[in-house]
Amino acid sequence: MSDALARAGATWDADPAAGAWIRPLLGEFGPTVAATVPRGYAAHAVVAIEDDEPYDPSEAMTALDPLLDVLDGATGDQPVHCALWEGWGWLYDHGVDPRRAPGMAAFVLSDERVAWWDVAGRLRARAARASAQARAEDRLAAQRVERPASRTLEHPHRSYHLWTGPLRAVTALRHWPDPPSLVWPDDRSWFLSIPEYSREAVVAGTPELVDAVLRDPRLRARPAAPETVLDIDD
Repeated sequence: MSDALARAGATWDADPAAGAWIRPLLGEFGPTVAATVPRGYAAHAVVAIEDDEPYDPSEAMTALDPLLDVLDGATGDQPVHCALWEGWGWLYDHGVDPRRAPGMAAFVLSDERVAWWDVAGRLRARAARASAQARAEDRLAAQRVERPASRTLEHPHRSYHLWTGPLRAVTALRHWPDPPSLVWPDDRSWFLSIPEYSREAVVAGTPELVDAVLRDPRLRARPAAPETVLDIDD
């Protein structure tokens, strides 16, 4: 499914240079806004991206759509950079068979009962299970995403794969529920952070942009500061 990026007009970065500016501006590792958003932005807002119950795996990506609508006015057609945490299980190493790669696996269970003396029946059942297993592995392989061969962006306790594309490419991999952790436009006028296993996202930018986020009725947003603690289940 790496071609999902291409369909969104995005490509994996050849190196992590686009994100090298972030780490020196981060605070101490932890659950605060300062730990995940670089210093220098005038205003911040926290946006809820997941309800407590029931959990809907697609909710994080769906919640990003109205937020991207707001960010669009401050972005235009400039490139947008995304940093995806390398630890998601649906990623697999470059050049490896996704059906066998670590991180995820497909299993087929059968409640079929065949008498021990029915040799032909047992052979048929074994062949049917093998066929079902192969189909399940093929479906899984079609959904998994191959990591790029390029170096990762290194942050404390985290490594990221980078891609660049238009703003809407932020959700290019929306068939999985895990969005990119860090997003910023080429001019760095705003910054979006979605920490791994978080129920909240942080938008940083100008007071005008953050005010637009806070006023949008589709977004469950609240004002924030660098010391604000986020709801992260990590």
